[in-house]
Amino acid sequence: MRVGVLGPRASVLAGLVVLGAVCLAIGSALVVAGQPRAIPGAAEIRAEPLPSASLGPQAAPSPPPDHLLLQVPFTTQAPLNNWGQHQESCEAANLTMLRLYWNHDQSVVIDPHTADGYINTIDAWKPRPDLNDDLMGELAADHWDYSYQVVPNTPEVIAREIAAGRPLIAEVRTHGLGNDHYPGYSNHYEQTGWSVPHFVTIIGYDSTGVWLNDPGISWGRGYHITYAQLAHAIDDLDQHNPELDQGQVLLLIAPAAGAHRARPLYM
Repeated sequence: MRVGVLGPRASVLAGLVVLGAVCLAIGSALVVAGQPRAIPGAAEIRAEPLPSASLGPQAAPSPPPDHLLLQVPFTTQAPLNNWGQHQESCEAANLTMLRLYWNHDQSVVIDPHTADGYINTIDAWKPRPDLNDDLMGELAADHWDYSYQVVPNTPEVIAREIAAGRPLIAEVRTHGLGNDHYPGYSNHYEQTGWSVPHFVTIIGYDSTGVWLNDPGISWGRGYHITYAQLAHAIDDLDQHNPELDQGQVLLLIAPAAGAHRARPLYM
């Protein structure tokens, strides 16, 4: 996924730095008195860990509401605007958001230095630059004793898991998401080197689609895409990066019910 400094990826990174400055102005709707505020409509619900088979049969879940949005702490994958250092850090950024969410951190946007520390630590755990869903889940299992499942990408599964307070992760191709804030989107649409493998966190749903925390762009907090667009972004990844292809699936990472944390929060 890494390319030379004179290739299109370098242009993408330069665009991201500029985009970060621009977004300070256009993102004012999510800022109050200089501080980021929660995404409008985000619910406060009790997040449920993944049931363990050892706990026996579980009660049938209640039908999920027709829409729900979780307040998941956000960071970009380059929280100190150090995009050149963090070209391959989307896995680490998504895991950082999940880690703080499951530890009940109330941050709306994670302190940049805190986020950068987590991202650097998690990057050092990665066995290779680009991970698939299983390898991503294994990182959280190996280092935090979390459980993970690869689940079908369907509106029903998304609603069930979000209603239980469990964000989901999707592996996609950046420009396949349809977000025109990505550099080169209009004139390099889904072109290799501009559109690259990426992970995003699903934080909510409604009847038409999902809300995402996308660490790949500065204006990536809490934007909405349709279910069809999400499916297209996954298919786009599978077509162009067959070594990462696991089909129309999502990744669920959460603490297991009844498990105790045996390792320090940070490491």
